[in-house]
Amino acid sequence: MGYKVLWHKDAVKELKQIDKKDASEIIDKVTNYLVKEPFKLGKLLRGNLKMFRRYRLGKYRVIYTVNAKSHTLMVLRIGKRDKIYKSK
Repeated sequence: MGYKVLWHKDAVKELKQIDKKDASEIIDKVTNYLVKEPFKLGKLLRGNLKMFRRYRLGKYRVIYTVNAKSHTLMVLRIGKRDKIYKSK
């Protein structure tokens, strides 16, 4: 059984700004693959972002957190590598 996916409003907003084909692929990979093994497929970030994980999808990164107790995966941000790690 996989984790339940929750989408932060910022992630939804960023998804809407991405090409529809890429956005569809990101949603598919998160809901069909990442939810099954979020600790294995994603990597921990470092530094002041160490409480977050990232999942790489080509030129895009999905930043998320996992709550093992409630069995949820919260997608926080989605964007290209060159911009995703910078503050809003």
